[in-house]
Amino acid sequence: MKTIRVLIPGDTQNEEDILLAIQYADKICELKQGTVQEAILFAPGKESVRYTTISTAIGEKNAKKLHDGGVVLLPTGIPMRLETIRTLRWISKPSILISVYSDQKMLDQVDSLANIVGIVAIPHAPDALQQWESTWSPTVHGQPEQPTSKLIADPILEQALLSLTRSVNLSHGVLHPSDKESSENTLRILRVHGHSDEPQKIRSWAIQNGWQPRAADELGKLANKIFSLKSKPRLKNSEVAQKTYDYWRSKI
Repeated sequence: MKTIRVLIPGDTQNEEDILLAIQYADKICELKQGTVQEAILFAPGKESVRYTTISTAIGEKNAKKLHDGGVVLLPTGIPMRLETIRTLRWISKPSILISVYSDQKMLDQVDSLANIVGIVAIPHAPDALQQWESTWSPTVHGQPEQPTSKLIADPILEQALLSLTRSVNLSHGVLHPSDKESSENTLRILRVHGHSDEPQKIRSWAIQNGWQPRAADELGKLANKIFSLKSKPRLKNSEVAQKTYDYWRSKI
């Protein structure tokens, strides 16, 4: 199930942005034709919905319902509940998520979850979700539709990352020792043969391809460490490393 992602640029100081996000969530519900079972308003904390632009947008009565653990209905009739950074741990049914007052940490938390049909995100500051935007190329309100950006231009480097991705356990939130060793070996081989890229692009590519955000963080940090080496690193088994590199080249 491909997640639909929408970015409302600007910030949530304007209640019109909240209403716009709800409208987008409703459109996704209609587009998915009965797939969506619930909507989630994702905010930094419970108090974020009281006496704020959220309560102005949806009404104080509805804001109080959400604050107290109740649900309110979207125009399509889909029930919407409140979740916060502290409470959002999993999603049990196909859902639309509206993330308000958002920063990158909040969206990383969302990216680690299953059962999300669509995400509509509003940043707490204009550039707060720049990294999320570069990772996913979401629909940006008010801008022409853009194709998903190709994060890794080097085909051999991308093949190496694809091979690594097939070998690691993507269900882990962090890299287990064997997966970390595989990641280091992959990056070392690439560095020996003169391949490198920006660590942030490596991280974004990993998230795009199913890595948990924290594991992708570790991969990005390893890439920064190894790609910034002034001299070529040593390889444990140069013969196996060469065969691995030749395999990557054969796949492009």
